[in-house]
Amino acid sequence: MASHPTSQLGLFDTAAPERADVSAEPRASTGVRSRTPAREEALPLAADLARRLSSILGVPVHLRLTDNRATLVSFRRGEEGLRLRVHHLFLGAPDAVVQAMAAYAGRADAQAGEVLESYAHAHSERVRRERRPGKPLRARGRCFDLQAVFARLNASWFDGRVQVDVGWARKPAGTKRRSIHVGGYDARLREIRIHPALDRPHVPAFVVDYLVFHAMLHADLDDGTSNEGRCAPEHTPAFREREALFPLRDTAQRWLGDNHASLLRGR
Repeated sequence: MASHPTSQLGLFDTAAPERADVSAEPRASTGVRSRTPAREEALPLAADLARRLSSILGVPVHLRLTDNRATLVSFRRGEEGLRLRVHHLFLGAPDAVVQAMAAYAGRADAQAGEVLESYAHAHSERVRRERRPGKPLRARGRCFDLQAVFARLNASWFDGRVQVDVGWARKPAGTKRRSIHVGGYDARLREIRIHPALDRPHVPAFVVDYLVFHAMLHADLDDGTSNEGRCAPEHTPAFREREALFPLRDTAQRWLGDNHASLLRGR
C-alpha cells in the first residue's frame, strides 16, 4: 500500500502534542473517562482503542495519543497500516463514536467527522485549558521573526504537526547571572521561548534556527507527562538521533559556547 498524505479533523484553536504509541489487537470496551487520564491509565485505554479500530478496519492501527487542541484526529495510511493521532478525549468512547472514527480514517467520511466533532464538543471539559498570564508571546523581533522560523521548520522537519506558541522570552529582572537559558520548550504552557539576547544583527540566522528546532523537537517528543514547565534537560537517544540530522547543529552549538559571555551581557 502506497503512503498517503496526512488527513486531519480539526476543532479547537491551539495545539500541543503528546505521545503514546500503541499497536492494535482485538477489542474490548471500557467506560468513558471524565478527566484527563494519567499516563499509566492512558496507555491501556489507547491500546484498547487501537484494537477496536483495527478490528473494524481490518488493518494494523498504530495509535498516537495527543492533547492537541487544534486537531482531533489525523491519520496517514502506509504499507505498515494506519497511523492515527487521536485526542485523549476519545479514550473509552462508545461504539458509535469508535465506528465513526473508523469511517473517518478508513474513507474520510464527512458525516463521521461530524459525529466526532459533536462528541468532542460534548466532552470539551477534557480539553486542556491554556494559561496565558500577562501579555502574549511576541514573535516578531528587531532582527528575527520567530513565527516565520517556526513555520518554515515545521513544514520542513515535522510535517506541520508541532502546534505550539513561539516567541521571545521577556528579559529577567536585573540581577547578575552566570548563565543564560538561550531557549527552550515549556511543556506546561506549550510554548517555545527564545532569549531576546539572540535578537541581534550579529547573531547568525542558523543559530536561531537551531534553537527553535531544538525546542520543537522537545515539543514533538513530549509525552504529556511533564508538569515541570521547561523541557527536560535529558536527551533521549531518539532525540539525539533526530537532532544530529539538523544542518550546522555543531557549528551553532560552538557559536553559542564561544559567545556565551556576550550573550550574558546582552551585547
